[in-house]
Amino acid sequence: MSTSTVADRFAEQNALGYDARIATLVPGYAELHEMSAAVLAARLGERARVLVVGAGTGTETLAFAKANPGWQVLGVDPSPDMLAIARRRAEAESLHNVEFVEGYASGIGAGERFDAAVSLLVMHFIAGSEAKAAFLGEIAALLAPGAPLLLADLAEHDEDDLDAMAAYTLAHGVSEEALPAISTRLREDFHPVSDAELADLAGQTGFAVPRPYFRGLAFAAHQLLRR
Repeated sequence: MSTSTVADRFAEQNALGYDARIATLVPGYAELHEMSAAVLAARLGERARVLVVGAGTGTETLAFAKANPGWQVLGVDPSPDMLAIARRRAEAESLHNVEFVEGYASGIGAGERFDAAVSLLVMHFIAGSEAKAAFLGEIAALLAPGAPLLLADLAEHDEDDLDAMAAYTLAHGVSEEALPAISTRLREDFHPVSDAELADLAGQTGFAVPRPYFRGLAFAAHQLLRR
């Protein structure tokens, strides 16, 4: 996926409305972030370097930095409009242990090493196993041995999962008229993988077998340890 494609997807009004919209569309969105923070807190010490790939408006990046003053948290994202929101939020909270960089993990210096990485709701936008492997490989190259990558995306699903997600969105204020467009987007814009495919991608890119730590209907989160 090109920088311009991602930037267009999350530009201007899409960026401004992202935080309110995503919580109504992803089952367990808040709990996913809470569980991710708990997994990192259990694995890392008081001082750590954490990379957030696909930082968006900064939700998890800022939460990690605020809860752990000894961590240095770097958020990277290709959308300047999303990052503008993230930077304003960091400034408003006077957080000095967080930084945001426009671009991709591949643009971070080869000599950089992080104690953990997080990528929530990003890889499912990447089409094709080769491109997904390249994405994971770029992150793996920045991680110290034994460092975790927390990865959450739309997983392989069936029609029952889509029906359940439709019921979830209706219960959270999404209009019934909006459901066909949401369903179309899930089918056309997302590129989920099965658990077996994810395990294969992990093995190709220097990670151990993925370990699940959270699931909200068809959205699944896994911990991958850098070998």
